[in-house]
Parts: sequence; C-alpha cells; structure tokens
Amino acid sequence: MNYYFITGTSSGIGKALAEEILKDETNWVVGLSRRNVINHARYAHHYLDLSIIEEVKRYEFPRLDEAKQLVLINNSGQIGDIKRIGTADNDAIDNLFKVNLIAPAILMNLYMQCYMNHNAERIVLNVSSGAANYPIDSWAPYCSSKAGLDHLTRTIHEEQKITQWGIKVYSIAPGIVDTEMQSEIRSSNSEDFSRYDDFVRLKEQNELTSPEAVAKLYLEILRNTERYTEPVDTLRNM
Repeated sequence: MNYYFITGTSSGIGKALAEEILKDETNWVVGLSRRNVINHARYAHHYLDLSIIEEVKRYEFPRLDEAKQLVLINNSGQIGDIKRIGTADNDAIDNLFKVNLIAPAILMNLYMQCYMNHNAERIVLNVSSGAANYPIDSWAPYCSSKAGLDHLTRTIHEEQKITQWGIKVYSIAPGIVDTEMQSEIRSSNSEDFSRYDDFVRLKEQNELTSPEAVAKLYLEILRNTERYTEPVDTLRNM
C-alpha cells in the first residue's frame, strides 16, 4: 500500500488531491485538517489545527512497515490579513506563520524522525506559491512564509545528500488556482490591496486553474520523481 498524509483536505487543492489519490485502490490517505468532508473506505481523518503548534508537535506518524510509498503533502496554507505592514493584525500574522511555515517544518521533522530508515519510497511535497519569488503589496507575511518554505525545502534537499536517508523533498508552486484563498483575496478591497482589480479580473475571465487539474499535475510528479531533480519549482514548468 501507498500512504499519503495531506494537510488541509477539507477544500481546494488538498481535497482534490485526496480524491484523486483515492481513485487508485492501492492508496490510503490520512487527512490532517480541522474539518472532515471526505467519506471513503481508504480515507482516515485526523483532526488537527495547524495554528496550534503544541497539537502539531504531538502528532505521531504510524510506522507502516509494509508500505511501498510514504508521502507527506504540506498543502494547507492561508493568505492571512490582506493589509500592509503597519496596519495588519498581529494575531493574524502570528497565525499565518504557524500554518504556512512552522507547522510544515515540524511535520517534516516528525515525518523524517519516523521514516528516515524506512525501505519505502519517501517523498515530501510542499505546496508553495509564486508569491515566494515576488514582493506583493499587502501580502508581506504570505510572501515571506512561502519564501521560507521554499528555502527550508532547498536546505533539506542538501541535507539528504549528507544523511543519505533517500527522502525526496519538493516545494512546488501550483499557479493561480480557484480556491477559497482566491475568494478571500476578492473579498478585500483596492484601498488595502493595490492589485485587487487584477484578481477580480482573473475570476471574471475564467483564468483560474481548477484544483482538480492541479491535483493531477502534482500526482504526475509524485509518480515520476526520477524526472524531477529540482527541489523548488512551479507547475508551470512541468
């Protein structure tokens, strides 16, 4: 059996990934999320709030000694308070970094502690963002948290060359996807966010990619890791 641990399976890319993975009867999915919206015989849900770091630290990955593939997908993320620094909510900033960067780092640490000597193929996929590479007005915490996730991935990739545990790590940006995060962006305003009209236009002109299409592209990477050697990339290059 192949086992996939996915954060944020209640909507968007995480839900689409879980549903696509479950089409293969040799796959099991463990969802790590605050809400359970998937009912499937090979889906197990673990209620986890990634903003409560003590909860994240207590999570235990199962041994699964007979697994052929073990995959951790850090999908969950939030755009946070769409405000410029100086006007943003401090609690929102704190919460965003916990969900987008601290929780994934801890989950990767726990995953590797459990599976560093496992014989299965082991892969970590972090869902990044193009915003990691560009400063976007009113998205400072989001941009920097995703940049941190990318660089964390690059560093772990280098560490694998030393430890020789054989764990493959990726941080891949999905492009602009029609998710709840996009709805949150469109619920802001042009006074707080200078690019507000651009994101409204993307929706109106049907330029957003569906979560289902993105899920299929991510699975293409996970099924053919020998083709992908760069730890940080975007689906637009795939």
